[in-house]
Amino acid sequence: MNKKHKTMKVFLPNEDIDSRIRKLIRSFRKQMDGEVSDQMDKRGVHYRLNFGVSLVALREKAKTLPSDIEFADRLWHRGIRETMILATLSAPKDKMTAEMAREWAAMIHNCELVEQASLNLFSKMSEASMLAEELIADTNVYRRALAYYTVGWMFRFGNVPEELKAKVFSAAMKETGEDEVFCLYRGITHFMRQMLRVDEGAKVLCEKMVSNFEGKRNKNLSWAATELRDELEFM
Repeated sequence: MNKKHKTMKVFLPNEDIDSRIRKLIRSFRKQMDGEVSDQMDKRGVHYRLNFGVSLVALREKAKTLPSDIEFADRLWHRGIRETMILATLSAPKDKMTAEMAREWAAMIHNCELVEQASLNLFSKMSEASMLAEELIADTNVYRRALAYYTVGWMFRFGNVPEELKAKVFSAAMKETGEDEVFCLYRGITHFMRQMLRVDEGAKVLCEKMVSNFEGKRNKNLSWAATELRDELEFM
């Protein structure tokens, strides 16, 4: 259940916030499901500490937390699965700076956090477009996956600038399929599916991507091509 992941940020003492977080962590121990955390660990979903609390329970718990950026930042840097997910749920979007988002993105090291951070927070920030442009150019596979998921959710929640859409599509077309982090390919299909729902020109782009991926003869890209071809057939 334990994995060593260093958190570098040092906070000044704040007994009120620290006390609330300690109380929160104690509540996780009462809900702990060791079997769930062990299964996640075997699937490669690693955290410094994982109590195995369900996402449904965490969403309910988030409703009781303060909308306070310092509180959320301290939660995130605890490096515990439950505190990190709660941070994405409780952080006030208008207070989340680009600098802080970069710090958080640098600590994302598994697919669950990619999915939760993109849905709950990154796609809803005022600087989401700028951050997505940075992330899609990153050499780190989890950060690229975060960009694909984030822009996908941006299509769902509002408008995506044409320039950003073009950059993310271009990045996806250049993926080699050699990275064995599967949420990268789920992220690409998520990005395209959400675009197909709101963009009249997306069908042509999707067909182009399918043809490109099939031509590369890579198992990961072939999976993505099959998923997207199925999506086109149901349109």
